[in-house]
Amino acid sequence: MKAICYISVLVLLIGFAGPGFAITPDREYIRTPDSVAWNYEQLSIKTKDHLELNTWIYEANKERDKDTVLILAYPDAGNMSYFVYHAAILANAGYTVVTFDYRGFGKSDDFEIQRGFLYYTEFTWDLEAVVVTISEKFKGRKIGIWGMSMGTTIASRAYPVLNGKINFIIGEGYVTATSAIIERYQALDKPLLLPEKPNKYKKAIKAIDIPLLIFSASNDTITTHQDAVSLCQLLGQNCQVVQFSGEHLTGFQMDYESKGFGGWYVEQINLFFDNAAS
Repeated sequence: MKAICYISVLVLLIGFAGPGFAITPDREYIRTPDSVAWNYEQLSIKTKDHLELNTWIYEANKERDKDTVLILAYPDAGNMSYFVYHAAILANAGYTVVTFDYRGFGKSDDFEIQRGFLYYTEFTWDLEAVVVTISEKFKGRKIGIWGMSMGTTIASRAYPVLNGKINFIIGEGYVTATSAIIERYQALDKPLLLPEKPNKYKKAIKAIDIPLLIFSASNDTITTHQDAVSLCQLLGQNCQVVQFSGEHLTGFQMDYESKGFGGWYVEQINLFFDNAAS
């Protein structure tokens, strides 16, 4: 395995710091797991409406294998290649990591996308297909979703279908109410559209009854820290919030106590499993 401690430059490549909330798929991969010499499997997964999704499964470090699978539901821009370093770091920590491209992203099948939508309900079908396939492939392991920004929307919206198939959710830049996001962007003169009535999302997120860890940025004005706290108060003891000093989706790069890129983040995830999700 190549050294992966040099990846503090990642944020310059991704450009996700600061909330974007405009769907911007990238068809070209900027790297693959081969870039960090990590063992992985490429898998094609079919959705219920017969589209093919491209998927990478990162093998867990055998010496640290935690028998836990993290399925990444990434934000609304780029593709799964933008998260190779993230996935490799978590795999090195002992997690099997699954990344996939939504329809219209990366090497998954075509799908017409209008950038003005906050999300597409069809993306929930993509996540559902991945979870069903992966839960069959890794029977006996804990399986959960790691969502980022729009990915938290997809995870929450899909939860009523995924209930019983996943054991936990980890989210950063958590969308707790789609109507609130629309209102906040409207105030910035950046109108966005919802693909469905907001009460459907509200009902889905209220149904979450598995352990939930939320990473919350102190300077995030769209998916705010108070949003996360309020959601946890609603959901109860299975929910916890970890706040960090930074902007939207910058938690992984926080180098607290000189732990390096992803070090603090992985430590928080480990603590989460040691406590709530064990």
